Amino acid sequence: MTRLLDVHVHSKHHGSRLILQDLSLQVDTGRIVTLVGASGCGKSTLLRLIAGLDTDYRGVIRLDDQPVQDITNDIGLIFQEPRLFPWLTVAQNIGFDLSGQGHKDPRVTELLADVGLSGYEDALPKHLSGGQAQRVAIARGLFRRPRLLLLDEPFSAVDAFTRMKLQDTLTRVVQQHGVTVLMVTHDLDEAVFLSDSVVVLDQVPGPATGTLDMYLPRPRQRDDDALAQTRTQLLRVLQQAHAL
Repeated sequence: MTRLLDVHVHSKHHGSRLILQDLSLQVDTGRIVTLVGASGCGKSTLLRLIAGLDTDYRGVIRLDDQPVQDITNDIGLIFQEPRLFPWLTVAQNIGFDLSGQGHKDPRVTELLADVGLSGYEDALPKHLSGGQAQRVAIARGLFRRPRLLLLDEPFSAVDAFTRMKLQDTLTRVVQQHGVTVLMVTHDLDEAVFLSDSVVVLDQVPGPATGTLDMYLPRPRQRDDDALAQTRTQLLRVLQQAHAL
């Protein structure tokens, strides 16, 4: 596979606190890679560095061998909350740009169909459920055809049933659009169900403790014994990393 993302963070501080140290991470094109670890181990901070939202660190982060600061349009970012503009319609939120004409792009309608929201172009965010709003956020993240999509606990604010539906939606649209994904989650079942590989970050600033590759066929079934066995393997790696 072709390497898309190459991360080498020597150090990252928040004030006097060391958040990340000597961390290396590589992601190949077309893969879904998930970061797991205890709260405070730097997962969300790492996503911000990769997205180019925070440049105050020592190290090098490259996307397709180019510094991420130079190509931020090739990176999409989806947060825990949808963060939609309440005064804009769904179509305007998805196609938001400085020209004010992005919502007229036919791609907006195509993306709404992809995430199961055909006909919602003119709806306002206040009329959407939490799951629908997050589907809009996924469509918005894909609008500019990013090569890398970053997701920071994107489904943690919705109920369990909606979460499963959103996981299925994400898997489908990622395959349809051929985008590479790096995601943060605290849910081990979600990590196993979605990922091609899971990277465990240590509790203290330092390198990733280990990577568990998922040799599981797609589409995946949640009641498959292989998923349960893989989850047990992942739990062991996580316990070793955090001395549980």
